[in-house]
Amino acid sequence: MLSVSLLAGGLQAWSMGSPLDGQTHWWLQIVSLAVLAWQLERSISPKTAARHGFLFATAWLGCSFWWLYISMHTFGGLSAWLASLAVLGLAGVLALYYAVACGLYVRLASRSSLALRVALFASLWLLAELARGQWLTGFGWGGGGYAHGDGPLASVAACLGVYGISAIAAGLAMAFAQGLRSGFRHKFSALLAVALLLIAPWLEFEWSVSAGKLPVALLQGNIPQNEKFEVGTGVPQALNWYAEQLGRNTASLIVAPETALPLLPHQLPDGYWVALRKRFASGEQAALIGIPMGSYAAGYTNSLLGFKPGQDLPWQYDKHHLVPFGEFIPPLFKWFTAMMN
Repeated sequence: MLSVSLLAGGLQAWSMGSPLDGQTHWWLQIVSLAVLAWQLERSISPKTAARHGFLFATAWLGCSFWWLYISMHTFGGLSAWLASLAVLGLAGVLALYYAVACGLYVRLASRSSLALRVALFASLWLLAELARGQWLTGFGWGGGGYAHGDGPLASVAACLGVYGISAIAAGLAMAFAQGLRSGFRHKFSALLAVALLLIAPWLEFEWSVSAGKLPVALLQGNIPQNEKFEVGTGVPQALNWYAEQLGRNTASLIVAPETALPLLPHQLPDGYWVALRKRFASGEQAALIGIPMGSYAAGYTNSLLGFKPGQDLPWQYDKHHLVPFGEFIPPLFKWFTAMMN
């Protein structure tokens, strides 16, 4: 039933941040994906499988980045129905990656062994996750692996990253789905999946060598979103607060968030930028600070600047996984953003 895949997709989003307590639930991520895997095993054609994958991913992604509605409607002034349609449309476009993956799985798995089915689904799911996170600037919000920060699979995060965890979780989900079929081999696959989850927390992986503890300070100005870029309120509040915190903090590394300083360097008050550079170039501390960079001619970037002792010019990293409509305008959609404040 297509409605089952739709519901399972909603539970996939729930697993990454429950609306009740904000916590992740790693087991729910695997179970909800196993429901989709079971639906694929029952699909009679690749087209039907693609429908299941599309509905699952649309519900999952739409429920994961529903906050775009708030950005566009509450703060952007876009009408409620159009903001809702935009979120649903974006989720639907990104869901096409998973629809293709599910369709290919059913087409290729018809004559595969049980082990190959598990590996095939994990591989195709991984490719869909990678495609969503890389193409068209990449928008990997709500990736399946993010549900496992406190789960058994967290032990491999340092080596395989969020995408590797997503692939393993997809393989486990298919193994559980296979376990619902008749036959000893299928039941045994589910038992192996359970065994892996049970022993994973006990596995110790030494991916790096500790060089000691590093005192780190994380700053958060907590400035209301509707005031953050207002010249008379949020902007001076941010500049004053971060200047004070960056100046007096004694941690070895100080980290300020995205666009902590909401102005371009040349727009900052006189002496602000020079004092900031001297503060860390001549001291013994380092800092990472979010700030917009660029110009009208060269283009603008959402950047992170790194300051350290003995380095006059900061290191710069420009964000490239951009939020559609918020940080870049997709082709043919300028009319859409023109309707926002």
